[in-house]
Amino acid sequence: MSARAATVWFIDSPDPADDLRSVVRAPRHDHQHAQQLASKIYGDSVLVPLVDTDLATAAAAKDHHVYAGFYGSLAVISCSLFETAVPSTLTRTLAAIRPSAVTTLLYTEPDTSFGAFARWESGSLRRSFSADPVTIHEDHGLPFTFEKPFWGGEYPLTYAEGVPNQGMALPFHPAQLAEEANRSWLGFRYTHPLAPTDLDPADITVTGFALHPAEYEPTAADFENYRRATAAHAGERAAPPEGHPRKRGRIREYFGF
Repeated sequence: MSARAATVWFIDSPDPADDLRSVVRAPRHDHQHAQQLASKIYGDSVLVPLVDTDLATAAAAKDHHVYAGFYGSLAVISCSLFETAVPSTLTRTLAAIRPSAVTTLLYTEPDTSFGAFARWESGSLRRSFSADPVTIHEDHGLPFTFEKPFWGGEYPLTYAEGVPNQGMALPFHPAQLAEEANRSWLGFRYTHPLAPTDLDPADITVTGFALHPAEYEPTAADFENYRRATAAHAGERAAPPEGHPRKRGRIREYFGF
């Protein structure tokens, strides 16, 4: 089983994983700066806050909203724009959103066993990789150290019961490698069970925004709905129901890890 995610992180920190731990210990998400950041993607569209939620929920969402978190030296955006098999095509777009020392992308799609990750440093693409179990869509730059065990066959692709072995398959699950990139750079992955050293993305706050035409004027009702939805989500997190992403991973049809 694997989790779905489509996120980009903007990193201006020498130790982003440690900074994220401090964000979890003492939340400091700035939803106004998050809104300004996300607005750079959508031009004249008006972004209206819907809910303060968590990154695990946001990353798994399949909707037309945009989710963003702003934590000073770190920021994250999750939206359908980042669902690409060719991460290199986002180079100019990401540099325009927030020029950062490091920018990273993660896109995993359980339904197709797809995984992609990329890293830009000072706006230049250093590494990008995307693949499903039998097709490499992009492989740019030199592999990082964390990739070596995967290419060396230490994390072989596994198959669900009754699914035939694919003779031309990669020696690893692409989504698992992509999540290991996220873990190496940010200190966590989305798929459970998490390692004892992993942060839990369900503890990282982001805001979800609805997109409206340029002429839209936010109303008092919009902000009241935002307040209520945020309060409801906080109550859900206090006692997540069975089946919530905090309790289980998303089950795939064919491949799993």
